[in-house]
Amino acid sequence: MTQFLKNYIKEKWVIYALFVMMSGMFLATFFLYNLSLTPFMDGLLFVFFILVIWTLVDMKKMYKEHNMLQDIIEQESVDNVLYQQLDIGEDMLNKDYQALLKKVSATNQHLEHQLVKEQQLLLDYYAMWSHQIKTPLAALQVLVETEPESTTKIKNEISTIDGYLSMMLHYLKMTNLEDDLVLKKVELSSVVKKVIKKYRMFFIQKDLSVELVPFQKEIVTDEKWLLFILEQLIFNSIKYTKIGGIKIDMTKDTLTITDSGIGILPQDLPRIFESGYTGFNGRQHQKATGLGLHMSQNIANHLGIILEISSEIGKGTVVGMTFSQFENMYD
Repeated sequence: MTQFLKNYIKEKWVIYALFVMMSGMFLATFFLYNLSLTPFMDGLLFVFFILVIWTLVDMKKMYKEHNMLQDIIEQESVDNVLYQQLDIGEDMLNKDYQALLKKVSATNQHLEHQLVKEQQLLLDYYAMWSHQIKTPLAALQVLVETEPESTTKIKNEISTIDGYLSMMLHYLKMTNLEDDLVLKKVELSSVVKKVIKKYRMFFIQKDLSVELVPFQKEIVTDEKWLLFILEQLIFNSIKYTKIGGIKIDMTKDTLTITDSGIGILPQDLPRIFESGYTGFNGRQHQKATGLGLHMSQNIANHLGIILEISSEIGKGTVVGMTFSQFENMYD
């Protein structure tokens, strides 16, 4: 209220200054002509009374309008309904301002609807493109499998392209991830085995070992999205491991993926889950997108999975996946 009074006086000071100045001029006139000051004082008190009444009425009206505008400003979004409820005065300028605000709101809503429409068209285009490109990839896969001279490298390149397509589709679906989740009981070891089987040719090509310590762990999760996370983590281990191999183990509620790869620089570790951040290793490896780990972290948060990564240059990287949130959902 104090700040409002200060602002009000600052805005209306000209009126009060004119009142003081005119009063001074009339007082000087009465004094110079040696007139009785009684009529002057009566007139001054009358005008002062009118000024006080006008000030109180005007201040009340402005305070009401100020609070109404503040309430609208605090809203997360402003629409035409709020504008219609808003009464900011009947004078010409206020009506013009209100009309201008309504026009700006209508323009913003039109742009927002247009943006949503364009985004949907883009999503539809990417979905169509990815499905179309899968057809020649499937044909190429069949050709490679039927031709004896086909090489492991060609198969791996096809698998890599398919992986990038899968990443793009999952990235598009992440905009409505909550609606896409299908939670059910899943045997974690079977999901891990699917990923190992998918990338078996990469292990063979790079002469890497893979050790899956036998375990049984039933969890409540979305198998499709969990599979995506594991694919990203295990493929990263393969990509950045030249000698040795990968070990996958389960300890209580934590699945651990350990590799003997090149490791991650200490300054890169805090930022590896950032969107588009590739770090030193990613810059050396030109095919790195900087999206895989960011998407994995985002999906993991929705699935109640805690991702933790530790690494040492020249010795390897350890990725931990701790499952907790949906553990007892169907008990």
